[in-house]
Amino acid sequence: MLMVNRASARGVALPTILVGLLSVGTLFALGCGGSSKPKPRPIVASEVIKELPNVPPALRGTIGSVAQLNGVTPVLVSGYGLVVGLKGTGGLELDERIAVTMEREMAIMGIAASENEGTALGGKTPRAMLRDPNVAVVLVQAAVAPGSPIGSRFDVFVRAVNATSLDGGTLWTTKLRIGEAQAFGGSQAKDLATGKGPVFINPFADAGAGDQSVSRQGGRVLDGGLVTNPLGIEISLYNESHALARSIVSAINTRFPPPLSGEGETARGRKASSIELTVPPDYRNDAAAFLELVRHLRTDPRNGEEAARQYVEALKTDPASASDLAWNLEAVGRKSIPFIRTLYDYPDVMPRLAALRAGARLDDAVAADHLAELARSGPDAVRSDAIALLGRLDGGPKVDESLRSLLAEPSLPIRIAAYEALAARAERTQEARLARLNGGRNNPGSPKLSPTYIEELAKMRLPAGMMQGVSRQPIAGRFFLDVVGGGESMVYITQQGTPRIVLFGDDLSVRRPITVAAWNDSLLITAESTDENLRIYYRPADGRPGTTQTVPSDLPSLVEMLARKSSPSDPRPGLGFTYSEIVGVLHEISRAGGLAAGFATETDRLKAQLLTAIEPIGVRERPETASEREIVIFRQPEATAPTLRQSPETVDKPSIVPIAPPVNEKKK
Repeated sequence: MLMVNRASARGVALPTILVGLLSVGTLFALGCGGSSKPKPRPIVASEVIKELPNVPPALRGTIGSVAQLNGVTPVLVSGYGLVVGLKGTGGLELDERIAVTMEREMAIMGIAASENEGTALGGKTPRAMLRDPNVAVVLVQAAVAPGSPIGSRFDVFVRAVNATSLDGGTLWTTKLRIGEAQAFGGSQAKDLATGKGPVFINPFADAGAGDQSVSRQGGRVLDGGLVTNPLGIEISLYNESHALARSIVSAINTRFPPPLSGEGETARGRKASSIELTVPPDYRNDAAAFLELVRHLRTDPRNGEEAARQYVEALKTDPASASDLAWNLEAVGRKSIPFIRTLYDYPDVMPRLAALRAGARLDDAVAADHLAELARSGPDAVRSDAIALLGRLDGGPKVDESLRSLLAEPSLPIRIAAYEALAARAERTQEARLARLNGGRNNPGSPKLSPTYIEELAKMRLPAGMMQGVSRQPIAGRFFLDVVGGGESMVYITQQGTPRIVLFGDDLSVRRPITVAAWNDSLLITAESTDENLRIYYRPADGRPGTTQTVPSDLPSLVEMLARKSSPSDPRPGLGFTYSEIVGVLHEISRAGGLAAGFATETDRLKAQLLTAIEPIGVRERPETASEREIVIFRQPEATAPTLRQSPETVDKPSIVPIAPPVNEKKK
């Protein structure tokens, strides 16, 4: 005690003296004890869970506050490929390195002269094929969404290397590698996907108009990309901790349990600072949502009800964090539903919509009436979002009735949002029916189909008479033709994802008499009286003699005939047009005043190049939500509102009214 007091009197801190005494004691023990070592003090998990500074309140205690997700940005993939079936516009001079690259790829793919017997390329060597005027080498590029699992599909973009136009072409299977495309001699990156399918180019560019603002040398293969070798996703902890890593793995696998098929766990720990993540099958078409849920999932999922209560209170006091808090509530799971329901009729629209978003994604049927009310009479900025959420709910016929009533809305974005929600619901209904048949007792000897195959099969055909009011048939294996009852007549064209021509309303016929001339008069459509069928004269660009076909005036029959290619197995007359060419024909008919319907087309906001040939006029309306795709609406200049019915006397060349992206999108 005397020693300590003297030390204190000299200004030496007491803890320093104690540490010194402990150190001496430790050294003495080591010296006397030989090889004995002190046992390490166990580390408590709470001591190593360190959040980053300035973490938003909504993310505190979540995986996003203690770790980052790697491999969640879009990945550029590219390669050189072959487009065949052109109309004499290919086969131009080619750089030797690219020519050697293509010859090598054709050899690897087994494409040789003997492989093409019976076709226009039969008997030709790879080098001769590259010089064929109906063949072009193209640069193929795409951005693969983060976390895309094997089998995911995406659009790919093609640009001609040695052709003046890609009209009518089809991309042969092309390997897509990470990064920029490399010619022979360059380093080859990992194969990630493949691309193939018919090339969709701008059908509105008038080749004879001298307009240079749109090039027919570029195009898109809708849904033509296929992920074959997906990249992994890693959760990287900011601070190493085996305990924290185990807690995160447990939280993820509890929230996203492995499927009954035994495809493996969603999260797997690799080391103290790294966790491997796999997108579950249920989220293969919505990997971005899965990654958001992982970020907002609590590291300790216990006391989920208390966490949900806190999130709901935070929504009331901090509406600016509504987006994050909605993900927080969804990440908690169905335990949060009783707390979410207290906000379904909250007077402030931001917390209310956030709660309804979480409730709809958790399939809370109670949210249906509230979402239907927002969809009918809510603020314009949230109506489309409410429609999309309403379409997610199982809800039964009442939800279908609410959505079908919106098909008569004068606002085109609202009508299209309602159609897309109804089509998705019809696909799920068809999938459930096929699943019952697949597992039923009436077909004991039939092979059992996988859930993924059933899901894709359900999208192929939707019979007429379904509760959703949407019917679908595949046309020549190239695109879907959807018919939607209700509201004014309209033709709607998709330009991304699965190609679709959608016909709205009941009056689905071509107005007659009519005369349409297009493509430098190589296509003529005429009908001299109101009760006459359409006569279609077409002269191919490759020099073959022209033919004249007769087809009924209803749009479904016209579209089917334009797409059908006559063959020995199906000798019915047809022109074998591509999706792009058929869209162009419908556009020309619309320009001539031959459609009783309005004409609308979709363009994605990342690659809005298909419609830049026509100068837009009119007012701009922005999409209702950040997730909504850009809509471009064709309508007559006389129309001051988005009405669809025009008289033949006032029909003139249609204009385009682009729906501008949200302000925050423009700033990016």
